[in-house]
Amino acid sequence: MKKHLLTVSALALAVMSGSALAANGGDVQFIGTVTDTTCDIVPEANGAVSNVVQLGNVATSTAAAAAGDTSNQGAVVNFALKPKAGTTCNPAGMTNASFAFAGPLEVTGLAPQSGAATDAMVKLSAVNATGGAHDINKTQSVSQVTLTDLNDAAKGAQFSAQLIGGAQAGDYNSAVAYVVAYN
Repeated sequence: MKKHLLTVSALALAVMSGSALAANGGDVQFIGTVTDTTCDIVPEANGAVSNVVQLGNVATSTAAAAAGDTSNQGAVVNFALKPKAGTTCNPAGMTNASFAFAGPLEVTGLAPQSGAATDAMVKLSAVNATGGAHDINKTQSVSQVTLTDLNDAAKGAQFSAQLIGGAQAGDYNSAVAYVVAYN
């Protein structure tokens, strides 16, 4: 009886472990950079270290057109990417930092990743880039600043964001990733 029960238990365990192995899988993505000089860059919005930029509310493009105004264009919100408080970025022999952005970038700006406002966009702009201010989008996703500006606590790498409403009302959520290279 014990041998029969042990055999049935072993068979049940084998069947259960097989179904556990057949469960849905997924991916885990790990991203990093190995450099000879590290620099901890943090986002700062509205004077606080935060990776969330609040863009407020805008009208739909349909409502704005009916009113004959630009109420579908939100306020420009400034934010910066700076070295963590108390640190500086001084790679030997380097004078600039290039920020490369990746995400749902389109020609007109940053498309939503989720939310009901599926045709809204965020216009991203580099403010103090070495070549002058420019938009960040699908065709130009890299911005360069001097290390002098980057290390200036009052400046950093400065950017702006502006929510532009489309015809669809609802919430807008999106994100971009950035990588910093020194040159």
